[in-house]
Amino acid sequence: MPPAQLPLRARAALAATLACGLLSTAAAAPLVLRTAAQDNNPLKYELNAKRKGICVDVIKAVEQVSPGLHLTGWTQPMSLPRIESALMEGQLDVFCALIRTKARAARFTYIDIPVYTVRHRIAVRADDQVAIQTLDEIRKLGPGNVIIVSRGTAHESLLQGETGLELDASSRDTEVNLRKLLNKRGRFFYHSESSLQRTIADEHLTGMIRLLPTVFREEALYFVVSRKLAPAAAEQLRQALQTLAQRGELQKIHASYKDR
Repeated sequence: MPPAQLPLRARAALAATLACGLLSTAAAAPLVLRTAAQDNNPLKYELNAKRKGICVDVIKAVEQVSPGLHLTGWTQPMSLPRIESALMEGQLDVFCALIRTKARAARFTYIDIPVYTVRHRIAVRADDQVAIQTLDEIRKLGPGNVIIVSRGTAHESLLQGETGLELDASSRDTEVNLRKLLNKRGRFFYHSESSLQRTIADEHLTGMIRLLPTVFREEALYFVVSRKLAPAAAEQLRQALQTLAQRGELQKIHASYKDR
């Protein structure tokens, strides 16, 4: 029987049923958060490999513990400056993962649950017998002792805050910067330990480049959230990350990428 021919009470019941169905569908719709992959950072995102990177594994784990969350766009690589700009403009909602800096904290909201930690180390040519333990010792070496650092990174921001250091931040590519080091276009390369170790191994540079033993700094990386994202959405992501942290899953993911 067509709905129009149903008795009034039956039509009301049908309308209520349909309304409940629509509300249930809306309630079941996932919260979609837009993100991106960072290019030239294979530890975080290595989209062409069997294992896609720490951040991809974390994103998948977030979706598993919080089925109402869906992060989209992590298959699309962008430069870090472009990612930060897109977060500012509200074109991206969240990003995994960044070191905290004053400039970033003024523009984005950090979810204060560490995804993983990195250690700052310096790479030199294997035949360079230099032995330094502080940035001040590099200062005292005098002119011409260039420190290569990746453009647009927290490492660059850190070193720019130091006086008396000669920096080369012309490239954001780790492999390119290691080649510059080999070609004596700088004496030092300041970068994260895990990225240095991984790129040296992948590019078969073992025996040509060594890492100085000093750890200059250790820092955590966090999810950052666009200021344009609704607080309730950011809180849903925070709760998922908190669950992963309490279960030890974030630590397990990071540990699984060590010495690869």
